[in-house]
Amino acid sequence: MPAMQFPRWLTSPGQYFFETNPQKRALEVLCVKLSLLSNLCSLIADEHERTHRSRGVIAPEHILVRFPEHRPAILPTRWSASLSLAAAGCDNAAFSVANMPEEMARNLIAMPDGVNLVYAAPLVRDWPLGRKMSVTALVQSADPIPDDDQVMKGLVRVHVIADGLSSRDFSDRDVFRVSLPLHGSRGACMELWARKVESAERGIIMSGTTDVVSLDSWKLFTRTLGDVRSSAEVAVYRAYSPAHDVYSCGMLLLRALLGSDKSRWARAGEQFCSITEGLEPIVQGIAEDDDYTIHLRVRDRLRESADCFEPGAGPEVLWWDSLIAVLRACSRIQGFSYAGDAVLSEPNPARLLGRDLVSLARRARTEIFEARERDAMILRACDRAMDHLEAGI
Repeated sequence: MPAMQFPRWLTSPGQYFFETNPQKRALEVLCVKLSLLSNLCSLIADEHERTHRSRGVIAPEHILVRFPEHRPAILPTRWSASLSLAAAGCDNAAFSVANMPEEMARNLIAMPDGVNLVYAAPLVRDWPLGRKMSVTALVQSADPIPDDDQVMKGLVRVHVIADGLSSRDFSDRDVFRVSLPLHGSRGACMELWARKVESAERGIIMSGTTDVVSLDSWKLFTRTLGDVRSSAEVAVYRAYSPAHDVYSCGMLLLRALLGSDKSRWARAGEQFCSITEGLEPIVQGIAEDDDYTIHLRVRDRLRESADCFEPGAGPEVLWWDSLIAVLRACSRIQGFSYAGDAVLSEPNPARLLGRDLVSLARRARTEIFEARERDAMILRACDRAMDHLEAGI
């Protein structure tokens, strides 16, 4: 913020190795950013493995970057930065709804108020906890669970179909509140808490236990077993997955690459969703280890998007490969994305992104500190080869 006053030790000389070389300094800044973001991915993956839950959205306000007040003798100030995550929502914002079984609520996390949804995956933005939708339901089976002579529960398996309700978007950790109307009883419904148990070509097959009901209501419900109920309703409570967190990491990487130019960030944000949605035909049919072809195709696609993705100072190859890491984090393309499915947990996509960021940071360091020596060696080798050719050797 313009009004923010940084301490003198964070603005004084000695922040970078190459403060007077604009090209080297830009590459140095990129290297520091890649290193810090790889550390962030490691922290997130560790948190996934420790808590078995995900945050859903990780925005800049959740990340703390600290610099030492006293600059070490060896490293410049910016190279001494450390990164940490603010307290996780999964530690203090557990979600609960009246009558929801405790074992179902255990996997749900309440979204913090005021979080910047630019960093949220489309499935997180489009599916707030408790989103309701009208569905067509076919009850496949209903087994009674007697309680006493007058009331009971039931185990119900139901196939639910609706536009926008795709089985691949949900896992067996998501929770559904299903309301099935009772024929012949105006306004009455059979309510159950359910989870996905099987994928279907259309819709989701789920199973769950009903609320306590009277014997008469149960008999009325089972009398029309197998009938299609076109006026059923489902409330969806999505359990966030590591794929959602790695989307946030991808957007944070994009923000870091584009820098502090707000207009450039805004233009990129306007085009980013359409780019990721239309990316699949571009990367289809390419072997996973064919990085060169992927690089060329993605680079050409991004160059079509005005000038907001054009590289600045530094090697272009490193810039485009960094943007490919962004797209791998934010897309859902099997064989290309870190998490090809929104519900995937293994291997941890944040760990995969972090591994690639470590590699990119290593390449940036090589360009900073070893490029001159490397270029000199190549030049000497070429000169020697030309001498041999001229001599007929």
